[in-house]
Parts: sequence; structure tokens; C-alpha cells
Amino acid sequence: MCLRRRAKRWARVQARARIMHRHYGDQAYFIARERARLPDGRRVRFWTRVAIELARLEARAIGLGTGDRWR
Repeated sequence: MCLRRRAKRWARVQARARIMHRHYGDQAYFIARERARLPDGRRVRFWTRVAIELARLEARAIGLGTGDRWR
């Protein structure tokens, strides 16, 4: 894949994450996850990346169970 296309795609993901974070606050991550669960082809990957970027912005731990977060 061309690096220029990858950079543009990553910029779109980051921009969408920042917009959602400003607009929805703490609920932005959950909204992005819901959108990623919709069967919409390639958009699933986009919203998954947005959710991951939102988790990074909000310092959320992804993939940990509730009991594992406090160890």
C-alpha cells in the first residue's frame, strides 16, 4: 500500500476520533464500537480504528477484563 494513502487514511481516523471526542465526550468510544459492529464492509475497519484511537486518547485499557484492570 502506498505510504501516502496510508497517511491520509490515518489522518482521517485521527480527525474523526478528535471530532467524536469533542462532541460526545466519554461516550465517543462506545459509539464508535457500536458503529464498528454494523455490517458495512470496509467501514467496519475504519470505525474499529477510530475506536482504538479514542481509547488511546481517553487512556482506556482495551481487551482487559474488569478484574485485570486493577492488578
